[in-house]
Amino acid sequence: MNQVFFFTIILFAVVLANVLNRHIKFIPLPFFLIGLGIVLTIVPSYRNFAFDPSVFSFAIIAPLLFNEGQNASRLWIGRTLGNIVSLAIGLVLVTIIALGITVHWLFPIIPLALAFAVIAIVSPTDASAVNAVNESTPLAPEQMLILSNESLFNDAAGIVAFDLALTAYISGSFSATGAAVDFLYVFFGGILVGAVLGTLIVSLRAWLIRMGDDEPIIMVTLQLVTPLLVYFIADELELSGILAVVAAGIAQGVERDRLRLTSARMQMVTTNVWEMLSGILSGLVFVLLGIALPNVITSSLKSATGFGTLVLIGVVIYALKFLLRFVWSRFLVRVPNTKNRLNDAAIIALSGASGTITLSLAFSMPTSMNSSLRQALILIAAVVIIISLVLPPLLMPLLLPKPPVQKNGQHVWVRRMLSAGIDAVRANTTNRAEAQVVADTLSQQLILDDAPSRRHQRVLFRQTIDVEKATIEAMRKAKTITDDEAYYYNRFIDLNDFTADQRIWKNLWLRTRFTFHMGSMYKDFSEAQNAFLTTPINLEPIFWKRQFKAHNEDIIPIEQAGFDAVMDQLNKLESNANRSEINNIRRFYRDRHRRIKVDAVDGDIIYQLFLDAFHAEYTFVQNALSQGQIPSDLAERLQQRITFDELTYLQNRESFQV
Repeated sequence: MNQVFFFTIILFAVVLANVLNRHIKFIPLPFFLIGLGIVLTIVPSYRNFAFDPSVFSFAIIAPLLFNEGQNASRLWIGRTLGNIVSLAIGLVLVTIIALGITVHWLFPIIPLALAFAVIAIVSPTDASAVNAVNESTPLAPEQMLILSNESLFNDAAGIVAFDLALTAYISGSFSATGAAVDFLYVFFGGILVGAVLGTLIVSLRAWLIRMGDDEPIIMVTLQLVTPLLVYFIADELELSGILAVVAAGIAQGVERDRLRLTSARMQMVTTNVWEMLSGILSGLVFVLLGIALPNVITSSLKSATGFGTLVLIGVVIYALKFLLRFVWSRFLVRVPNTKNRLNDAAIIALSGASGTITLSLAFSMPTSMNSSLRQALILIAAVVIIISLVLPPLLMPLLLPKPPVQKNGQHVWVRRMLSAGIDAVRANTTNRAEAQVVADTLSQQLILDDAPSRRHQRVLFRQTIDVEKATIEAMRKAKTITDDEAYYYNRFIDLNDFTADQRIWKNLWLRTRFTFHMGSMYKDFSEAQNAFLTTPINLEPIFWKRQFKAHNEDIIPIEQAGFDAVMDQLNKLESNANRSEINNIRRFYRDRHRRIKVDAVDGDIIYQLFLDAFHAEYTFVQNALSQGQIPSDLAERLQQRITFDELTYLQNRESFQV
């Protein structure tokens, strides 16, 4: 139970770090994760945390690399194969040999075999780290493609070299010929086994699809198990489990390319599951680094080597790695569609960020080795990671051309697209109630995008309540309505104020109250049960409509007068500064007005109107793209938004019929 609670808290840390990163974008996500991990060490049970190294490779590295493999573009892998082999294999091996010898020569306290091991740890570039760099300083597509494909394959080369170096250190013997043979056996054997197993599993999945068994619970579970099964079998055969899962992932990607538009639901669910899992596993590693960092620093302060020396070693390793990577990229890497090879080399060298894989390898060092030495190597790896994440956002803007200033950002086109759908729905004058449901639902997206101020909205809502009460009082004085009608309608308005706040305790109190009143009114347990299970904001207009009818009174003309007064007031109050709050309040009153006037809406008509709205949005995007008003990547994001809206509606269709 303690272990379950331990990882639950870590998952909360991953969630909190992602939330912070969305609002403080200039700080890379890994720093939030590491920082929260350090904060967790305040709790005593987190201070001496030790993770089984074998679990890291099996449960974290294998799924991450499998996902990278299945997302890799087979087309561009083939077109950039020369660059991939050069960077992912040639550069990694040269870096390990050259820097390993250099680091051992500069710092003899690190044995040669461990020098090779630590360089093998920091050599692989990490896809998630590269993406983090790209988000803060967007690269050219050709540059990003090279870096992404490199990060897929150099992981395997680095891991295989790391295993060989670690074996040499533990055994105390090293043979260049034997190491070369072992490398080829482990490297190509892992690829072969992974490709065979991946192809077999793909064939099984294809057979299940033909049999009509492509349900997400079957297909997604089978895919999640694949990297674990492939890694285990390859490891038992003493081959590279990492290369095996990469090959299996590429085979899985081939299957997805063949499926195209078939099994669309399964493919969408699979993509979402892997996106979430990859984010969690990547975040988990950095949080664990933060948890381990205080112990690592404490151990280095007590060691003979010293904290400052270990940090210096990390800085030297990064500097040498950067220099070698720059020279290699300048002469042995060719970026398509570019003429400035010097600038490209600097960008590729600077973008070679270390991350999850480096951390995972550092943690995967056996706990049986000297504890202080193990902690020292983890600290060196951490220093290299931190430098590789800090420098790109600082220096990359000096190398990259300034992006063109767009007159209208994505949010402007989202608003225009949604407005096109809303206009198409409101053009339907035959089914006003149903059209209002659809229009209000689409309008709510504008509200959510603008993030209205809750405090300001409460102030505006109080003003609408005062206006409606003044209207009802004027009607009472003019003898248009009776004192009894004015009294009960004012109670209805007061409950509107209470209901619109939508706090949990108010919601529960209203459910209880309506349950009691409905049960008493109809002497029927099922009516009371339905009242408790119905959202108060939906039930309240229906309840008061029945109350007025029971007293031979009509609430509809009274509510119409109040509604008109509120809409006029909102139109007067509306400005650019409060548009989102006004839209939110306007939607509340429109929904109340519809429920007072109409007992029920037609679900089939709502379905048709939603289709009309989505069609209008698609047409808007298509016209904007064909007229050159928006680029294709923005059109793609807008189209994805419409598609997700359609799926969300279909999954929650019943909720729009109440």
